Amino acid sequence: MKKTINLLGWIGVCLTILTLVLTLLTTYQFTYVKYFNSYYTMQWCIFFTMLIWAAKMFDFKANRNDIVCPVTCVLIAIGTIFFIFMKVY
Repeated sequence: MKKTINLLGWIGVCLTILTLVLTLLTTYQFTYVKYFNSYYTMQWCIFFTMLIWAAKMFDFKANRNDIVCPVTCVLIAIGTIFFIFMKVY
């Protein structure tokens, strides 16, 4: 299970990087890719990647200092979903 979450985390990172590059290329009109003409796709990729990384870093036996990274990832995911629902894209 841990290897699967680890693999999904890195796949999410790769997809988020690819989405970022395609969004920037489309936004600055170097090329046109249909689904990347706004930040909507990139926001969803960031949301899912941050949730997967939070699950990957979470440990029940961790002390208070080790909880900071997963909580930060969850807060970034919540902030991203907030902007998606406010239609900022």
